[in-house]
Amino acid sequence: EHVLHRFKIEQNGPLENKIRITLLARQTQFRNILNQEKIVKEIKKRLKDDVELSIVAYDIKMPFIDQLKHTHNTDIFMSMHGAGLTHLLFLPDWAAVFEIYNCEDQDCYQDLARLRGVKYYTWENEGKVTPQDEGKHPQMGTPHKKFTNYSFDPDEFIRIVKKMIKYVRAHPKFIKERQSKYNFREDL
Repeated sequence: EHVLHRFKIEQNGPLENKIRITLLARQTQFRNILNQEKIVKEIKKRLKDDVELSIVAYDIKMPFIDQLKHTHNTDIFMSMHGAGLTHLLFLPDWAAVFEIYNCEDQDCYQDLARLRGVKYYTWENEGKVTPQDEGKHPQMGTPHKKFTNYSFDPDEFIRIVKKMIKYVRAHPKFIKERQSKYNFREDL
């Protein structure tokens, strides 16, 4: 809250009829979504009436202030396991975070989300995720899930996103902000 205040980052949401989803696209050697294009296509096709989806890369080309503005105006933040998930600290109170795959580091971002007070989701069905290869630690050569890329079942991905949309829409702070911004009642 202090960082958002000092940098004068404003909350411009929620939107009247759509949930704002941000997919943080990795530009690294490991933990990329191999079928990201297919996942994005399915979200846009199957959830087009419910979501506004943006794919971003938080890198040196995007100033930190712009990263904060984007994150703070996101309802659902999605990314593979990695440091980019620390942006969950700047989400609005009603938001949810989707650590798409935690690479067997189960508590790291789940704990951070809990401490921040936002809802945490991660991949639930190991049978519906496919690693590119075994994944080996670059220095030690031992098997490690953080050192490969993954494909995800689009239907399972959409199922989890739908759960998240339902959660965000039912969050009391989301409802209150929407009511005050658009001057209407949810129960009508």
